Amino acid sequence: MKLAIFTLVGKEYGVDIKDIKEVIRMRKITPIPDAAAYVEGVMSLRGRVVPLINLRKKLGLEIKNNMHLSRIIVTDLKAKSVGMIVDGVSDVLKVEDENITPPDEALKDAEYLTGVARVGKRLILLVDIGKFLAGEATKSIANVHKRVEVKRKG
Repeated sequence: MKLAIFTLVGKEYGVDIKDIKEVIRMRKITPIPDAAAYVEGVMSLRGRVVPLINLRKKLGLEIKNNMHLSRIIVTDLKAKSVGMIVDGVSDVLKVEDENITPPDEALKDAEYLTGVARVGKRLILLVDIGKFLAGEATKSIANVHKRVEVKRKG
């Protein structure tokens, strides 16, 4: 499995490279009033409006005030683009299945975690983007898309 490795508060997470459209630098964000607290706003990406989710806020982690070094992982959710703001994206690794273990009991509540990869001395938490953005996040993203599309037409 090929993984894109990103960091949040010094911890490494891995996402299947097939689930990522692109990784870009931070850019101008337009806030959206009355959006979920973890929806940072929207950005324009090649003529498309892309909602941005701040993963630190979504996971209840310490908020980073200086985000200019952060990166945006762009993915698709139900045929709509969405960006996830992370602290950084370090590399792409190929991890063999025998180096991946399923989540233990302590991690079972985090349904979006699919396992832990061991790469040398590194432990990388594996994230399923679909599960991570499921439920409330999907509704929030769809709501942002709907509100922005209505304003563009009007």
